[in-house]
Amino acid sequence: MTTTAHFTLSDQERAIYRRYAGLALPRHTSYPIAPVWRDDYRAADFRQDLRRAGGPLSLYVHLPFCERLCYYCACTKEIIPAGKRKEHDPAEDVLAGLAAEVPRCADLRADHEVHQVHLGGGSPTFFSAAQLTRLWQLLDSRFTIAADAEIAVEIDPRITTREQLITLRQLGFNRVSLGIQDFAAHVQQAVNRMQPYEMVAEVVAWCRELGFGSINFDLIYGLPFQSLDSMADTLDKTLALAPDRIAFYRLAVIPEIFRWQNVFKPKDLPADDLPLDLNLLAINRFLQAGYEFLGLDHFAKPTEPLALAHKGQALQRNFQGMTTGKQCELIGLGPSAISQLEHAFAQNWKATAEWREAVAADFAIERGLRLSHDDRVRRELMQQLYSYGVIDGSALAAKFGISFAEYFAQELLRVQMLAEDGLVVSEGDAIRLTAPLGRLLVRVVAAAFDRYLPPDAFRTGLPADQSSKVG
Repeated sequence: MTTTAHFTLSDQERAIYRRYAGLALPRHTSYPIAPVWRDDYRAADFRQDLRRAGGPLSLYVHLPFCERLCYYCACTKEIIPAGKRKEHDPAEDVLAGLAAEVPRCADLRADHEVHQVHLGGGSPTFFSAAQLTRLWQLLDSRFTIAADAEIAVEIDPRITTREQLITLRQLGFNRVSLGIQDFAAHVQQAVNRMQPYEMVAEVVAWCRELGFGSINFDLIYGLPFQSLDSMADTLDKTLALAPDRIAFYRLAVIPEIFRWQNVFKPKDLPADDLPLDLNLLAINRFLQAGYEFLGLDHFAKPTEPLALAHKGQALQRNFQGMTTGKQCELIGLGPSAISQLEHAFAQNWKATAEWREAVAADFAIERGLRLSHDDRVRRELMQQLYSYGVIDGSALAAKFGISFAEYFAQELLRVQMLAEDGLVVSEGDAIRLTAPLGRLLVRVVAAAFDRYLPPDAFRTGLPADQSSKVG
């Protein structure tokens, strides 16, 4: 699902976009979406599903600590100021819990090779170089990690040291992801994340000097005080540093869940068509700079592994965004981490203390969902749509033994309405997103196939904890 076309909307397309943009619909980082997972799915269920999993593995390790709170953040994290850490280092608590959790998972999947490892958070570089070494030795001693595995880490430029990067590179890490969000000082101040361009440039220079093969930037649009001029400057600075990948996310403002977002005043947030125009500005700048547009909000240079995975039909959408390795089953380790298996989703207890108590005795599963046949059919449809911009009815029929037209008869009536609005076109047994309108409203098309949404979701939207505004 790449394109080099200029993304411009006519007045008529903007009117259609506005009709859908106010709907609160899922981003489908999973299907079924996490709010419908069950609290009665626990350790015994996960053990059974982990045993039956059969493919190569991806490991995600959630390291939940940050020194400061970023007001936009919707991740599971625990804020530990540097001074408080001198009294007790919570990183040691997580390492102790992982020492129990890693062997328990590895013992059930010892004969399967690991193709991907990802450290996320929180801020993984909250952990010292020595602690990161101990964590890697634990993983490497219990899992068989492929020689060509993608080994990635999220880093916070404000606290990451050259020593940590040297250690990570020596351990075999080959991809880094930097939380940037925005380069404008007044925007950074509004979201409580001050990191000057010069600081980021220095960290990027270290990463290149040390030989990390891929550098990713995370950017967010919809933040307080963003304007087209300030975004243009952020994009200029981003392109000057030339990251290999870029994730360009829309801010989800849900203060009833993320109470710290109450500091955001509605008058300070981009409104009306401005979020759309910020998105279009970035998409076009990235395309002009030679990046390929992948999925909902990712960009990659043509030779970067994510773009190559797209060409090889190996993209996957999960809680880390767009990733390579569609064939991999994901095991989540650490507090709040999510496992994504062929037949199930499972999430660990979120708080570190609860996770540690649970993992001392068994798998630390708080909730999850064992997938029905219908769930797996629709999950594959969502993967196709978000990864490649097309629903291949013939491929779904062959894989799952269904008649696509009969199985989705009701959904296809809604798709016909979306086609009349110019979001999709039908090509034989395939349904393809249009560009740019369908690409921008992919979540609306996906929602037409989401069996868990209420019948009036297109009219009223969803509760905030299940969604964010499309536009």
